[in-house]
Amino acid sequence: MTDTERPVHIMNPPVAEAKEIPYDPAQQGPGLFGMEINFSREEMERLNARKSRGEEPLGRFIKRAALEAADREAKPLASDDLREAD
Repeated sequence: MTDTERPVHIMNPPVAEAKEIPYDPAQQGPGLFGMEINFSREEMERLNARKSRGEEPLGRFIKRAALEAADREAKPLASDDLREAD
């Protein structure tokens, strides 16, 4: 395809007359975050040996455990920041 054969994209309305779509981050809802985690057979056996196995699905258990660990790690950072501010 030569340069003369390329299709031309025409905006309707033209760019000069287009109106900006308002964006309010406060109205943005929660997003989704997906990831793939690979466990060895031994790790899966450890996960399946948990006491609350029948109460909570494995995915929710992993999510809760990750969030609890993140909260524990975030606490010391917050207290260190307060000490530096004094």
